[in-house]
Amino acid sequence: MAALPEDLTLMPLQRALATRVVGETILRYDRVVSTNDLARQQAAAGRPEGLVVLAEEQTAGRGRAGRTWHAPAGSSVLMSLLLRPHWLVAADAFVLTMLAGVALCETVEDVALVRASLKWPNDLLLPLGAGDTPLLCKAAGILCETQLSGGQLEWVVIGIGLNVHTAPSGSVDGQDLARYATAVDVAAGRRIERDALLAALLKRLDTRYQALRHGRRDELFAAWRARLATLGQPVTVRQPTQNGAEPQLLEGLAEDVDHTGALRVRDAKGAVYHVTAGDVEG
Repeated sequence: MAALPEDLTLMPLQRALATRVVGETILRYDRVVSTNDLARQQAAAGRPEGLVVLAEEQTAGRGRAGRTWHAPAGSSVLMSLLLRPHWLVAADAFVLTMLAGVALCETVEDVALVRASLKWPNDLLLPLGAGDTPLLCKAAGILCETQLSGGQLEWVVIGIGLNVHTAPSGSVDGQDLARYATAVDVAAGRRIERDALLAALLKRLDTRYQALRHGRRDELFAAWRARLATLGQPVTVRQPTQNGAEPQLLEGLAEDVDHTGALRVRDAKGAVYHVTAGDVEG
């Protein structure tokens, strides 16, 4: 199969890495259904942690709440990372979503020189437009999937989809993506090479993972909290329900987050809610 434009080749990438865990093994595909699916298969087969699965294109990439992730071939960084943090209990799994979000922000700022922030709980936001208050638009999503064993984390697959060259178009759930989604190139105002972003991201993930393993969780939490553009903003939270019922809506002010990652929302009557799952608008 002919190489795609600006192919994500492995040899230069592996030479550039000096990581301890992340990128120990890298598998690259032109076209897959989902990098997370492949990483989960490798996890179930006993593959050691550090495996990275890359793809130029996904035919059914997944986001949160069962949404799909679409990106033209060769336009994005589409990857999944397998970790085996047996030293974390199941209740602490969200800390790895924090880790991925912080690493993404640091990567974009290092390589593209664009200020990056996060929408709770796991969307990368980049500025669209000039001025003191540019519109913040989604440029990446994170999906963590876990397997538990005896209350501990047997493995975690962190899926990341980062729009680099092309901003999505069309609509999802009735929303015009041109208003809510962007890409690194758009935010930076110039072309940013995907291989540079990928190499920097793998290094940042490795550094943050090593720090977390050595007990520096408070440091990670502080970095994640400082990136949350959601805090201090009025929000509407669509909370998940069961048996096909309509989502419950919570409106209020996003005041803070706690160390579990829960979002603290105060409604108009002063009642405080700790939100652990849901879609946030605002």
